[in-house]
Amino acid sequence: MAPVSALPRLGFLMVLLAWTLVGCASLRVADTQPLTAAQLEPVGAEAISKGGYRLASLSASHQLPDLLVLVAMSGGGKRSAAFSYGALKGMRETSIPTSADPRDLLHELSGISGVSGGSFTAAYYGLYRDQMFGRYEKDFLHQDTNSYIFGIFLLPWNWTWMVNPNVGTNDFMERVYDQTLFRGAKFKDLRARGRPVIGISATDLNYGAPFVFTQEVFDIICSDLDEFPVARAVAASNGFPGLFTPVTLTSRRAECGGRIPGWDSRITAEQRADPLSRLGAQANLIDRYLDPKRTRYLHLADGGIADNLGLRVAGSMMQNLAQSPADLTLKGYDRIRRILVISVDGEGAQDATIAQHKAMGGLFSLFGLVSGTQIDRYNFETLTTVTAQLREIAQALRAARCARGKVIDGAACDDVQAQLVHISLAGMNPGPERDALLAIPTGLTLKPNDADLLVAAGESAVKDSLALRAFIGNYPPRPPVDSPRQRMAARDE
Repeated sequence: MAPVSALPRLGFLMVLLAWTLVGCASLRVADTQPLTAAQLEPVGAEAISKGGYRLASLSASHQLPDLLVLVAMSGGGKRSAAFSYGALKGMRETSIPTSADPRDLLHELSGISGVSGGSFTAAYYGLYRDQMFGRYEKDFLHQDTNSYIFGIFLLPWNWTWMVNPNVGTNDFMERVYDQTLFRGAKFKDLRARGRPVIGISATDLNYGAPFVFTQEVFDIICSDLDEFPVARAVAASNGFPGLFTPVTLTSRRAECGGRIPGWDSRITAEQRADPLSRLGAQANLIDRYLDPKRTRYLHLADGGIADNLGLRVAGSMMQNLAQSPADLTLKGYDRIRRILVISVDGEGAQDATIAQHKAMGGLFSLFGLVSGTQIDRYNFETLTTVTAQLREIAQALRAARCARGKVIDGAACDDVQAQLVHISLAGMNPGPERDALLAIPTGLTLKPNDADLLVAAGESAVKDSLALRAFIGNYPPRPPVDSPRQRMAARDE
């Protein structure tokens, strides 16, 4: 029999165990579901599956046919979420001239990629569209999300993750995001809303590579994205290592009958062996997923680890299209005359004062400094890489269009432009306001006033962007070019 003095302690432990078991029973963790036979394309087809949540399957009938606009929202916690929300408001107020009535830029978006903090804004807009404005502040920006994180670690009834190896801290955050933001939504609900396609991006820790929640990527693991919870994808994208456990997915690759993407089959052995070939490197990475013996599970964490700007998704799309001229005509992309990629970067500033002090601070400060240095370096490389990829797709489009004729839809066949516009907090005019905004910490709780200032900054950054204005000003179609001299002059502009 236990000593009397031990009884209170035993009672506490029994209550703790009871709460733990309750938490264990109530938390359900979603996983991938295999593609059905009806969803699979024949072996040797260009795609592994048909339909699903991918850009090509979503209607673009209400959008300008010769304009493709993609937006990438960076990581940076709720600071980036607020800044990117402001950028959407700015796009809503930015007009594109057409032969009929002006259109606002926001409703011409074909795709939005979101990484870490940016994934909240991307997913929320994807689900609620114009209803987002005026609701997002209440549902997310002004909420104390950090309190939920503290609760996972401090409240006994949330300690399931301590005793159950199949449940992690990020599974609890998924439930928080679902209850406060996404309300049971799955990717089939995003698909029903049409364009823009929302590419929520995480990092696969197995290979240090971006993993995007679209059906093209889920095809690689032979899984159906439609029934996957939006909140779980956002939790994966925001899963800062050490604080949150990875989101684990099961690969269903063994059930795909050997099907592979068409573009992968066209990569030559020489390209795969070339260490400087981007396509070869991408194919080698995909081959790891295509081998069911090599990859059985994917462990997904914060998307900012692999690509904090979220731009590599758009870059890879441009790269694959540029290498497949037949696809440009087959999918109708040869009607495109203008490609605009907008990078909305809400990343903050590095603490430059550490060079003046001997002590660097605690462990979390060190994590922030190391990750921030890496992010700065990768951001520069990403911007230069995507700019080069846009040049490649512009050249491929010119060739595809001019193979059809000298004039396409009333414009010269070679009148094609593709541009990256980088809109960032750091790009604001120097001064106390910018310094204050850049100093806002990367976390999931903001003071309401700080959130509102960030929203206003994002809106102004879009509306005041000279590069964006110049691109839009050059959008209206030019008169058809008939003579060689006119064609040469148009190319030289």
